[in-house]
Amino acid sequence: MSSDSSLSNFTVDTLLSLLETSEASFIAGLTLSHQILTFENTIVALTDEVEKLRYLAARTKAPHAPQLQLLEEWCLNNDLKKFRRKLCVDPDVFTSLVRKLENHPVFSNNSHNPQLPVSVQLAIFLNGVGHYGNGATTEDVAEWAGVSIGMVYNCYCRVMIALLQLHDDVIHFDPMELEDQQERDRAKQWVKSRSCPEWRGGFMCVDGSPFNLFQKPGWHGEGFYDRKSRYSLSAQVVILPHNLRIVDYVIGVPGSLHDSNVFSRTRIYHHPETFLGADEWIWADSAYPSLLWCVVPFKRSSTEPMPNAHKIFNQHLSKVRI
Repeated sequence: MSSDSSLSNFTVDTLLSLLETSEASFIAGLTLSHQILTFENTIVALTDEVEKLRYLAARTKAPHAPQLQLLEEWCLNNDLKKFRRKLCVDPDVFTSLVRKLENHPVFSNNSHNPQLPVSVQLAIFLNGVGHYGNGATTEDVAEWAGVSIGMVYNCYCRVMIALLQLHDDVIHFDPMELEDQQERDRAKQWVKSRSCPEWRGGFMCVDGSPFNLFQKPGWHGEGFYDRKSRYSLSAQVVILPHNLRIVDYVIGVPGSLHDSNVFSRTRIYHHPETFLGADEWIWADSAYPSLLWCVVPFKRSSTEPMPNAHKIFNQHLSKVRI
């Protein structure tokens, strides 16, 4: 009987002790969880403050001396040469571009800080893409415009997005369209005035141009090494000679490829009938193949002198092909 009583007392004491220990552990756990939660809230609050301030130390504002106002001054003084040197277009072309781009949604936002005027963003873009080397660095463009480097990048992106929306409206040619027929007739009249009536059928020209790269590409870099000892991308452009309007092009081909090879990738090469009719052709230089619809100058022989008739032909062709 005494043995059962002792066992009963031991069991009760043990249970009470365990309950007290569990309660203490539970309270300690709650306290720890509360401390962790408080710590996390503190970290979140500090993060919010950092994100609001952005900068942990005061910044020294870089001095700017913008020259954008010179563009307007050059227009008023009719100093078109300086305007073209800076933006590579005439003032009327610049104004036309602004009108075509200004209603694009990329130039509008819901921010309390409005964007720069579209004319300013376009000027920044044209200044950057119209120059090469040290004159086209973002730092120089930013100093010229009196804006930050980040703003220059933003202007580049916005203008490119807006321009790409106009791609198909600008670069096209369909002989069945009335507007393109009128352009074709004007091009033929221009060729006729520069040569003779029999040559008016050649109302398009093709030529190549390299786009120099900053450095040798990491993959297959040798393939981009061109004949001028530079790393570049090759482009072919088919234009109307009277106004230099682009009607077909190809770009992105490694610079080491020959012009005739790159030209073979254009749409007009594979489907000349979509651009040209009967007795119509394009003008090209001696690097291109001589085809029924592609007229090139006579090549100089390494062993025999060029006949006078060939020289006269080449001389007159050079007046047409730009």
